Amino acid sequence: MPEELNGDEKSILILQTSGLREPKRTYAPLYLATSAAYMDIDVEIWFTMEGVTLLRAGAAQQVELVPGSGITLKTWFDRAREAGVRFTVCAQALEAEDFSLDDIEEECEVAGAASIVDRMFQVDRVMYF
Repeated sequence: MPEELNGDEKSILILQTSGLREPKRTYAPLYLATSAAYMDIDVEIWFTMEGVTLLRAGAAQQVELVPGSGITLKTWFDRAREAGVRFTVCAQALEAEDFSLDDIEEECEVAGAASIVDRMFQVDRVMYF
């Protein structure tokens, strides 16, 4: 979990609950997070529920918002990470999807339900997708 923010930093926590079954709901969190990070806002995306399916090795390369564009979800994961967005995955959701960290392509911190509740009280805004 990141250190507590000082009072001057703006911060956003994005809860990503949508996964591979709803690909149109997977892009907005990444491009909003990337934009915010480039605006010097502290951003963390928390993958929970079906959102963890986006992290499975190879999955993000298969999803194109605009078919034939060549811009995949993996493109946006890379852009977000380059901008400084942090990724956290819910331990309980990993278990529910029968995933382990070895199945995950993106570098993520793993944390449990109590951590997300605590984090929600530390940030300025929480967004859900």
